[in-house]
Amino acid sequence: MPKKTASKHPAKPRKHDVLAEHARWLEQAEAIANAPLNAGGSPHPSVKVGAVLIDAKGKKIAAAANRFARGVDRRRPERYRNGAKSLWINCAEQMALAEALRKRAKVEGATMYVTLEPCAVCAGLIAEVGVRQVCVPVGALRRYAKLKSKWKDSIEIGLIKLAEAGVQVTAVDKP
Repeated sequence: MPKKTASKHPAKPRKHDVLAEHARWLEQAEAIANAPLNAGGSPHPSVKVGAVLIDAKGKKIAAAANRFARGVDRRRPERYRNGAKSLWINCAEQMALAEALRKRAKVEGATMYVTLEPCAVCAGLIAEVGVRQVCVPVGALRRYAKLKSKWKDSIEIGLIKLAEAGVQVTAVDKP
């Protein structure tokens, strides 16, 4: 019987496998958002967002939640009042990209998994660094019932920015 040799070109993953892979990374994004604060989870009282960045070869290069920047005191209560949260807490997408850049990871062609569609600022940053795809759960916006209208408007603009920049946005139906 002749020996089988490995092909130079691995078989393309079946669509089902790709969707399962998307769901797996989104679960990790959700886990980081809801992790305890001392494990990098989000300090936001109602809008906990997580992001996982996967390089073009499918390797995880960064993960983060929306949180205060390193060294900034999250324990000061005035930073959570009267609309101040959005001025103090950085988006999960920003934090994941910062982590990847600190590691000098290649983000060009990467895929970002986020538990909520990116806001206008993050969408611009995602496009600028060359992320090729953003995956979010189907109905992500509905899951964040306490999201203010200014953020809903920002997400709408963010989706337009991503589309115009050629960044593919994929809504993933999680099991």
